[in-house]
Amino acid sequence: MKKNKNLISALDIGSSKLSCMQTITDNNGITKVLGFSIIATKGIKSGIVTDFNLASECILKAINDCEKQSGEIIKELTVSISSHKCFTKIIRTKVEIKDEKVTENDIQACINKTLEDDYLFDKKVINIFPRDHIIDKADGITNPIDMYGNELEIDFLLTCIGINHYKNYVKSITSCNVDIYRIVFSNFAAGHAVLNEYELDLGSVIVDMGARTTSLGMFSKNSFIFSDVIPFGGNNITEAIARKLSITFEEAEKLKVMQASVLDASQEEEMFLEIPSINFENEKNFIQVTRRNLHDIVKPFYEELLKWIYQTIKSSGNVNLIGKVLVFTGGASQIDGLSILANNMYNYNSRIGTAKNLMFNSHHTLDASHSVTGGLIQNELNI
Repeated sequence: MKKNKNLISALDIGSSKLSCMQTITDNNGITKVLGFSIIATKGIKSGIVTDFNLASECILKAINDCEKQSGEIIKELTVSISSHKCFTKIIRTKVEIKDEKVTENDIQACINKTLEDDYLFDKKVINIFPRDHIIDKADGITNPIDMYGNELEIDFLLTCIGINHYKNYVKSITSCNVDIYRIVFSNFAAGHAVLNEYELDLGSVIVDMGARTTSLGMFSKNSFIFSDVIPFGGNNITEAIARKLSITFEEAEKLKVMQASVLDASQEEEMFLEIPSINFENEKNFIQVTRRNLHDIVKPFYEELLKWIYQTIKSSGNVNLIGKVLVFTGGASQIDGLSILANNMYNYNSRIGTAKNLMFNSHHTLDASHSVTGGLIQNELNI
């Protein structure tokens, strides 16, 4: 194996799967995937390390598998983080402009002062994004560089996590003999992967539905302006199916992926599917399930999720900064009929988003479950 300084390597740590990707961009600006590994996550749940040794073993295997595909050594990684323990905070910071015009030094002074805020003493700032720039009490300034003024204020959106959770997370990765180049909040990464230039500018909502967490993010004027996370994802729905039907988690996952829908299945409700039961002592080891049975289990979960999305958007204070554009991504977003349900309930212009601008085996084949991985790569390309 040889080291190539032009490679971008990314690691997305989800609650159900861990994805490692290496890409390279050619002279024509086309980014191609050289290596891509996917393995089941162990030792990490909802972005929190639950077993350090299992987590490290899992991460190391993903890295090694990716290196074998690409033939390139991974020395550093851009890594995602998503957890219900992550939270956002808006902090406004004011500094005096040193010269008569704003410079990068004034921006950095604002950032440094923000990071010294007492509120953050036991927290780790994952990402910090400017929401608004104010010069001499005039707000709405998108780029203050070279503008005249006496005082500069910036509203920052900070994504944070408890310092000890952060240390455990980082150690589980660096113990695999790799450095962390950057940690990126997964919802921010997903937004850059799936939203187009108009959605990023005019304002839209990205909902990343993972296995154990669902995160909501808002973009407007190409800035990340809001985020929230709940400890609920696709695995919760799979577990409900398994319990209701008395089948294994694996069989429930297959049913959810291949047969479940949030749309009425009146024409097919009498089509019976035979599924192995967990009751092995019963001579009749198979139970009969219809798509209607699945619909009745699955739909209420997605309805509640859409209610949370609606209420979160409404209470965020950003309704006037975004359009009624709702883009779903993540593995659990691939349920049949989700976009139609969102439109029927709240009149959202919605779609399922997949990672753009990445070539995989000469085709755009990365589905919605890999949007965060694609977004980590895209974010590095844009910086």
